[in-house]
This record gives sequence, structure tokens and C-alpha cells, in this order.
Amino acid sequence: MTPVKRQARAERTRAALLTAAREVFEENGFLDAKISEICDRAGVAYGSFYTHFADKDAVFAELIDEMLNGLLTVMRAEPLNGDGPAARIASANRAYLRAYRDNARLMAVFEQVATFSPAMRETYLRAWGVFYDRQERAIREWQRSGLVPEDVDPRTAAVALATMIGRTAYTWYVLGRPHDDGDVEQLTRLYCRAIGM
Repeated sequence: MTPVKRQARAERTRAALLTAAREVFEENGFLDAKISEICDRAGVAYGSFYTHFADKDAVFAELIDEMLNGLLTVMRAEPLNGDGPAARIASANRAYLRAYRDNARLMAVFEQVATFSPAMRETYLRAWGVFYDRQERAIREWQRSGLVPEDVDPRTAAVALATMIGRTAYTWYVLGRPHDDGDVEQLTRLYCRAIGM
């Protein structure tokens, strides 16, 4: 087998393992997921797993990195529907909620693992830090423009409001609380009012 064919085969095997791992984690949770089941689903020998990943934590970490990068891509690509800060907030909320909905089962496992894995907790906090930083920068910009009062602390507001959106997404898409499209508009309204806009 040529090096090119070997490389292509290795890439297919790795992709199959990632697809299978996501299915197993979503169905069983992290603690009950077994490498043997991942290999069975992927149609590869047990030993092949360790050619690509050190352990269950490593394949899970790669899945989470892929998911988080995809979430940021969705948010950056979301079109604005209108002008001004409220339109930006609404766009970010729509994109985040849609991306969360599409990844809800893996997000639920991510939440679970972050409670006991120091490495995954760091990943979780780093991911949220990206959202906090984006929102903090936006609030500071709106303060400079006179749209948000100076007595609003940008960091505290960013953390509190991002958490509001994140926990709402968890409640809707993981726990299954009923909601409708108007609830997304309400979240944007609450966000704007909270920062005095």
C-alpha cells in the first residue's frame, strides 16, 4: 500500500472513530461509554483506536473542540436582521441557540464531564471565556457610544447575560422545557434592558 493510500485509510478510520464516539457518548454519557463499543460502531479493531487516540478522554476532547469551533463558525456567519446593538444581540442569540440545539446531546455530556474532569473544566471555562470576552468588548463599545450607562460593569454583565442565554439553552434543548420562537425575542429584550439599552 502506498503512503498516500495508507494516509487516506488512516483518515477514514479516524473519522469513523470520531463519528462512532460521538454516537456512543450521546447515547450513554461519558462514564458509561466504552472504547470497545466505539470500535464496534466504527467497524475497526480495538487496537486501532489507540493508533489515533490515547484514551477515551482524548477522543472526547477532540469532539468537544470540533463542536466548539463549529459553534463559533455558526455565530460568526449569522446575518444581521436590522441595525444597531439590539440587532447584533439578537443575531448572536439566534445563532447560539440554533447551534446549541443542533449539538444538545453532546453539550449535555460536556456539561457532565466538566463537573469531574479538571481538563474538561478548563476547556469549558475557556469556551465560555470566549463568549464573555466578545460580549464584554461589545458592551464597552456601546458605553463609549453612550448607548449603555457607565454604571454597568461590562465584565459582570457579560458573564451574567451569557450565562442566562446558556442556561436557557440547556433548559430548552437538554431538559426539554417547552418554548416558542417568541421566547428568543424575549431573551434579546431582557438582555438589552439588563444593560440599560
